[in-house]
Amino acid sequence: MNKKLVCLLTILGSIIFFALACADKDACKDVDCGANGTCIDGVCDCIDGYEGAACAEEWAQKFLGEYEGFDVCPSGTIPLNKPVKITRISATEVQLFNLGSFQSTLIATVKLATAASTKAEDLSFDDTDTQGRKFVGSATISGSKITGSYIVTYTNGISENCTFEYEK
Repeated sequence: MNKKLVCLLTILGSIIFFALACADKDACKDVDCGANGTCIDGVCDCIDGYEGAACAEEWAQKFLGEYEGFDVCPSGTIPLNKPVKITRISATEVQLFNLGSFQSTLIATVKLATAASTKAEDLSFDDTDTQGRKFVGSATISGSKITGSYIVTYTNGISENCTFEYEK
């Protein structure tokens, strides 16, 4: 009887041990990615337009506001006649008003610098304003400063390459 009891306890102990050892460990059990992400192996994978540990930080938000500064073009350094105003269209798009003091409204895309980037700090634009001028360029934000470059092509076909530096 003693051997049967020991054998039974050994089998029961083994079953409990293996059951606990093989139990699924859900790395995402306590991770909340909100509506803008999905948990994968305990880390949030955010949809385009969002970043952060819980996918709650919208890409466009960091760019919004009014900026003062200047553009440097072949004709010289041009201080802004009015602030550049950036407003939100969506989590991945913003509207630029007065880039280069042109009094134009342009659409820009907020994006990651590279596929491996975890924060969206870049803008790109390829848009034509109501005057028929085509603007193609990019910018990067660092803190409260945006720097970048663009090519503006006028309706007569003449182009200018300019750089800019704006600060909130």
